[in-house]
Amino acid sequence: MRLSTYGDIQLSIAGNDTQSYIDASHVPLFSSEILTGRRLLSTNLLYKFFEPKDGYKIIVNGSIETTRRIVQPSFTGIVGLQLILSLFGWGFLAFIVANHLDNLLTKILAVSTILLFAFTPQIADWDSILMSESLTFSLFALEIGLTVKIVFMIFNNQNHNIKIYLLFGAIVHFIWTFLRDTNLFVSLLTFSMIALILFSAHYRKNKNIHSVLIFFGFIFTLGLITASNSTRSQVQLINLYQDDLLPNAIRFETLKELGMPDPNTPEYQTWFSQNAGKALIQFMIKHPGYPIIKVLSDFPFAFTEIKQTYFKAPELNPTREILMNIGNALHSENTTPFLASLVLLIGFIHLFYKNIPKSKAWAWIGLWLFLCASITLIPTILGDTWALNRHALFSTTLYRLFMWLFTIVLIDISLQQKIY
Repeated sequence: MRLSTYGDIQLSIAGNDTQSYIDASHVPLFSSEILTGRRLLSTNLLYKFFEPKDGYKIIVNGSIETTRRIVQPSFTGIVGLQLILSLFGWGFLAFIVANHLDNLLTKILAVSTILLFAFTPQIADWDSILMSESLTFSLFALEIGLTVKIVFMIFNNQNHNIKIYLLFGAIVHFIWTFLRDTNLFVSLLTFSMIALILFSAHYRKNKNIHSVLIFFGFIFTLGLITASNSTRSQVQLINLYQDDLLPNAIRFETLKELGMPDPNTPEYQTWFSQNAGKALIQFMIKHPGYPIIKVLSDFPFAFTEIKQTYFKAPELNPTREILMNIGNALHSENTTPFLASLVLLIGFIHLFYKNIPKSKAWAWIGLWLFLCASITLIPTILGDTWALNRHALFSTTLYRLFMWLFTIVLIDISLQQKIY
């Protein structure tokens, strides 16, 4: 279905960010700039590896006005890889989830729902767009599948040989982490949740858990160091100051009290490059109402207008229109997925305490997945003053996936157990 309903698999379209990926990939391979430049390591390596001898040539850009995709010869390798990883990542997730359900009906329902969720235009369209969204979705789908597999193996039998899954998972997580800065928070979250497991005497001596803990600690430390020294963090701060802080008289005066020079003076640029981040943290501590109000006010907007606006494909109708309608049902553009996910999570935690079979593993996975969405959404809202719904798409997509996935899991458990 995915290969036959979206046109030529070589079709692609650039966005306004595509040129920055190309430029960032031109730094020397073994240099600090490849980690601390305008873009992150994974996209730098991707664009460096696939660059043709005569360089990249952007022929069509969909960010200026919505247009059509075309075959751009210099980008066929990248768009091909995005498609392959999308097919494999979401297919792997569907297979693993079905493999850990007991009822044949829920197995079929899980596979159908996950693949429809991933291969309707709301997600699949990004495979043709030359930015980081496609890889963000497909690699994390792969990571969720690996997490389900590893968690169930550990919960069922600590003596299982899971080294191959851990190695594969480490590679996937490393590549995925260095696609977007906010992905780094998932490493911190996973480190914390694994560390809590070690409080249980049952798992305290498990060497695999110790190895995973060390790995996530290393990834977070590396990411924190490179992000703090990167030029990309300055871009976010510039937008935040110009659009959100400086126009407000009260916020402006507070920043001046924290040492900010007049923005119209030469001293401002020097101060900004050295102190803007620290001043922002001090500002939020001094005025905690600002981040709270910003998160609450922008939270509903993050779930809206999630469809890509880079290209149109009327030549694929009527199939595309049908797929779009199915996608509208699976990808709600409101906060319902967040609330539904929260209710389901509470239910699985309750099942965990009732010691219902399989509920412990699913409760841990559910808590991890829900917090992954939340811990990446909050800094996205706080650090974004434009294109919030696109930048928050990873987080809001996780809430939507959670809502459908864990409803099916709950049905499966209920069909096997009498739950009172």
